[in-house]
Amino acid sequence: MPEDGPGFEVPKEWRLRGNVYGVEELIDAVARAARAVHASDADALLGIADLSPLAGGRSRWHHSHQSGRDIDLIFYAVDAKGSPLAPPTIEMIHYDSEGKAYAPRRTVYEEAEWEERRFDVDRNWRLLEELLGDPSIRIQWVFVSAALRQLLLDHAIASERPKWVIEYAEEVLRQPADAPPHDDHFHLRIYCSRADRFHGCLDRGPVWHHEKKSFKYGGAELYDPVRWRMAIATPVLAGLH
Repeated sequence: MPEDGPGFEVPKEWRLRGNVYGVEELIDAVARAARAVHASDADALLGIADLSPLAGGRSRWHHSHQSGRDIDLIFYAVDAKGSPLAPPTIEMIHYDSEGKAYAPRRTVYEEAEWEERRFDVDRNWRLLEELLGDPSIRIQWVFVSAALRQLLLDHAIASERPKWVIEYAEEVLRQPADAPPHDDHFHLRIYCSRADRFHGCLDRGPVWHHEKKSFKYGGAELYDPVRWRMAIATPVLAGLH
């Protein structure tokens, strides 16, 4: 992942960790999404945190993020007046059910550095919509806390966004059951591409209903919104056939 580009940057803390490696389609899709949000708002800057180590495998920070198909995205934030704020540089900031920043029991920040922050529902939704509609990736999960998930979906419905993208978001936006709630960042995971599956890449966890034919028959590589409209995703816990 480049250190920066139009609409995004990798803050110093995460650059120093060195977990900046991912598959090409993931890096390109995130860069495109950040650029699209930035194009309509020049002050919007997405913070990119961990991807994977250079050679893959576990790191001291993650049990996942092993294959270049996971990426942590720091939430867009605004101040009390709605002006965009730069991403934090050394620690992610947590948000409650109303989108207000709060400090966990231990934090490196002074109160003044986090208390004015608000979860930027509009820009965070716009980022998600760009990713969900990108035909070059097939999203398995976007981990986020249940409360923030609801804020995002409520915003999308109120904004009359397309039905298919709201249904897609409802399926893949989840608070993980076996990890922290992700109230400080998105964790995006994509499926193996067909080419990578040919070379041994294996997906774990659910294969969503709209993906089944791609897995079984080596079907279309690209995500097709029309296919989503015709088959609302239902989680199917199954391995590869």
